Amino acid sequence: MSKGKLRIKYGISFIVLLLIEIAIGKWSKGLVRGFVGDVLVIPMIYFMIRAIIFVYDRIFSVYVLPLLCYFLGWQAELLQAYDITGHLGIDKNSLIGIIIGGHFDLLDILAYMLGLYLIGIYLALESRDDRCWFYPIGVFIHWTWGFAQTLGGLMLYLWFYNSPHRYYRGVVLTEWPLQGGISLGMFIFAPHDRPEVIVHEYGHTFQALLLGPMYLLFIGIPSISWA
Repeated sequence: MSKGKLRIKYGISFIVLLLIEIAIGKWSKGLVRGFVGDVLVIPMIYFMIRAIIFVYDRIFSVYVLPLLCYFLGWQAELLQAYDITGHLGIDKNSLIGIIIGGHFDLLDILAYMLGLYLIGIYLALESRDDRCWFYPIGVFIHWTWGFAQTLGGLMLYLWFYNSPHRYYRGVVLTEWPLQGGISLGMFIFAPHDRPEVIVHEYGHTFQALLLGPMYLLFIGIPSISWA
């Protein structure tokens, strides 16, 4: 599909979600306004960014950008806790007020995760590679139960952003210039000419799913020390 057609597709998706958000903000109450609207805001932001900047189907736009949009939701919660709309005099029923939100609620974090899941399902359905419908479930576990190591993996991924990246059986593989390898949540790093290192580090992703916050203590730190 051409760049123009992709831009139109993602642009239409953004506009539809934006109109739904505006309708929810102006006319809905209760669970729909307090929860459903927060679920949809993450894919809305994602499609807006895809339509404007990251149009093509690449590792960053498919496997990293959704996570960054998810963390924008966290940032919105911090702004809500600070009552940013009140401090800046923004009408909570205005477009900006609806997007930011007016009330801090920890339940919104779950809503944002569900929004991330919706993005994952969409990307799996439009995929032409081996993305699977259960990919968002793995993302959910990595970014909740295995949050610490996955956040570290994201930071390392961005540090080696110019290195080659590819999808590898449900995780993001970065073929970095170093000889050794490391696995951090859903991100693994290994040299491209050493497939045995890639397989070894991929095994650690299952340990990360099982051990969660204990992964760095029992696997990560000892492995780095031995290396």
